[in-house]
Amino acid sequence: MAPLKVFAFDHASAGGPAPGAGAGHVPASLRHKGALMLAALCADLRRVPGIELITLDDPVDAADSFDSVSAISSAAAHGYGQPSFMQRFTERVLAADAVWPLAPEANGVLEQLSHDVLRHERILLGSSPAAVKVAASKRATFAALVRAGVPTVPTFAPGDPLPDNGGAWVAKPDDGAGCLDTRLFADSGAARAWTGAHGRRDYVLQPFIGGRAGSLSLLCCFGSALVLSRNEQRIAVHDNQFHFLGSTVNGLAGTGGELDALALRVAAALPGLWGYAGVDIILAAGGALVLDVNPRLTVSYAGLHTSIACNPAALVLELLGGTLPGPDVLTRALPVSVDVAAFGVR
Repeated sequence: MAPLKVFAFDHASAGGPAPGAGAGHVPASLRHKGALMLAALCADLRRVPGIELITLDDPVDAADSFDSVSAISSAAAHGYGQPSFMQRFTERVLAADAVWPLAPEANGVLEQLSHDVLRHERILLGSSPAAVKVAASKRATFAALVRAGVPTVPTFAPGDPLPDNGGAWVAKPDDGAGCLDTRLFADSGAARAWTGAHGRRDYVLQPFIGGRAGSLSLLCCFGSALVLSRNEQRIAVHDNQFHFLGSTVNGLAGTGGELDALALRVAAALPGLWGYAGVDIILAAGGALVLDVNPRLTVSYAGLHTSIACNPAALVLELLGGTLPGPDVLTRALPVSVDVAAFGVR
């Protein structure tokens, strides 16, 4: 049987420009985080029998796999990459059977790359473009979760009436990822004034909810999910900005029942989630609240294989058969620290 050719790449570390910016504007922190996740993913894929890994570093015979004029022009017209990046991307998509994209949701980058994979009739090893579009927006995600009855952090547009909770508020980009450009203010008035003064109409406002920061690493398939790990996140605030320092994979001991039930409700609310997905949560006094949904690899993936003594990439590939594995595939939950603080990743 011929091997399954899997193309895995990271948009930031491969030279793709920052969303909405010119080439060369990707922060070094994002490039490091992307390279960290990609290295872990490629190591896992190389361990899977019957898989031939393709990366952006591999030579590809352009004459056999790429219509250089039409494909480059079409890709560049999408506006999310330089022709040099898009040429390499499209060459390898066409040389592969399946594609595992690592890219930011912001400005539609991951959504468009996912569309391109499907347009070229390759297997997309990730969530559907429709699910990525919803998860890319804090407001759209909030609306989808609320409709499904999932407990989540209230999310408002800057012009919405805000409840007076007498506490701190957070302002963040509607389509941002992680802690990037996420700011803490003493009250809702200060948060609204800052977004207005800086013309940040694409921001959202959320009440600050105290609690233990965490995340879930999920294996998703057609509206259901298996929790691979329950992670503790390390978050710091400096100069009124949040900074992501790293995570301890499977660092949330004793929370399995509540968080597993929450994961199932999130997957049901966003049935287009497929493969690996991350869910940011707050363990508040009243219970766990969903803060964000990431339809892609997260930093916790870098410690996942060691933590669960199981190859998560192999589990994703098994989903091509149409069903989730049972929880018995997870033989341990060892706490594993993934530290990015030294690189200023937010």
